[in-house]
Amino acid sequence: MSAPASDGTAATGGGSVRGYGSAAAAGLLAAGCVAWSAAPLSGAPHAAGVIVVIAAFCAAASVTSLLVGPASDAMNFDPVTRAAQTAAELLRAVPWAQGVVILALVLEALHRSRPWHTGVLGVALLAFLFAAHLAESRARAAVLRPQAPLIAAGLGLLVLAVGAAALPAQTGRAADVIAVLAALAAVVVAGLALPL
Repeated sequence: MSAPASDGTAATGGGSVRGYGSAAAAGLLAAGCVAWSAAPLSGAPHAAGVIVVIAAFCAAASVTSLLVGPASDAMNFDPVTRAAQTAAELLRAVPWAQGVVILALVLEALHRSRPWHTGVLGVALLAFLFAAHLAESRARAAVLRPQAPLIAAGLGLLVLAVGAAALPAQTGRAADVIAVLAALAAVVVAGLALPL
């Protein structure tokens, strides 16, 4: 059994209960994001079905690459083991998680949806990316604590964007207030992001 590293990650390339839990959470979130962005598909182009299949494949491959874990530095001359290591390296080389995000957003854009529907998808995609990062690095969720203010500010901007999109398409006092709040929030988020 390996001792944990000082940054909260595992010292070896092997899987851990924490890594498998984060990978399972990432898998559930990926499946939820694909299903949420695809529904309802009524009225969507025929290509939407193909995109759903590709997005589901990307989600499954993303979870599989997370379960495989990081590359091993050990040299192995067994042909079967070397072939498995090569396949695992090829699997890890493709940015599957980014593919899930892009395809989910494409599916969301293919059909008419209410602003709150897109807002929920945005939060779910953010949670998926965090879960995938934690599973890949085998780190505790506490490593995200320094980014908590920036995450909270980003979620606040998302809420403001959903609220602005939900307002009727007309100018008025409420729309002006929302625009001022969004501008102030964007300045705050930029200020928080600059030190990073």
